[in-house]
Amino acid sequence: MSEFNRTAKLYEHVEEYKKSLSDLLAKVDMCVLEQIIDQFIRVQKTRNTIYVCGNGGSAATASHFQVDFGFFVRYFTEKRIKIKSLTDQVPMITAIGNDHSYEDIFIDQMIDNFNPGDVLIAISASGNSANLLKAVDYANNNGGTSIAFVGFDGGKLKNMANIVMFTPNPPKQYGPIEDLHMILDHMMVSYLAKDEEFLSIK
Repeated sequence: MSEFNRTAKLYEHVEEYKKSLSDLLAKVDMCVLEQIIDQFIRVQKTRNTIYVCGNGGSAATASHFQVDFGFFVRYFTEKRIKIKSLTDQVPMITAIGNDHSYEDIFIDQMIDNFNPGDVLIAISASGNSANLLKAVDYANNNGGTSIAFVGFDGGKLKNMANIVMFTPNPPKQYGPIEDLHMILDHMMVSYLAKDEEFLSIK
């Protein structure tokens, strides 16, 4: 392939990718985003805990949620949000996966730790991961609030979670939807730095 052809193809690819991401950003439901922000504020007031989970790239996003909301917020609030990524305990995950099932890696971490008023955030492109479905069902049946960030056609999570940020995109286009979920994380944490109600919580 000549340098010229590669340059042209790369430019075309980048423009297509930018459009895919831009289209997803345009699909963000502001009412749903506000509902999610409301849950962060409520949890901060009640000192409940937010649990976050996902698989693959979404597992990395779950970990990033914990860093941003559990650590970065120290720059603008006296109390940090209580947040735990269920993707970070590798010894626990391998123990559960080995002795029980990979489907149980999140729910088994929630049992005896998840309390009424807590929040579970499930991040998934497809919305069909069995371990996320189990975790959302547990949260729903134990006094919690479940939030799903999903793409593609929304999958089963679209109809299971209490609050759903559904931004449809073509199947197998993981990059843009995973990018969007990370962008939403950054949007939310940077917004809380300006929210008077959140900042007033002592």
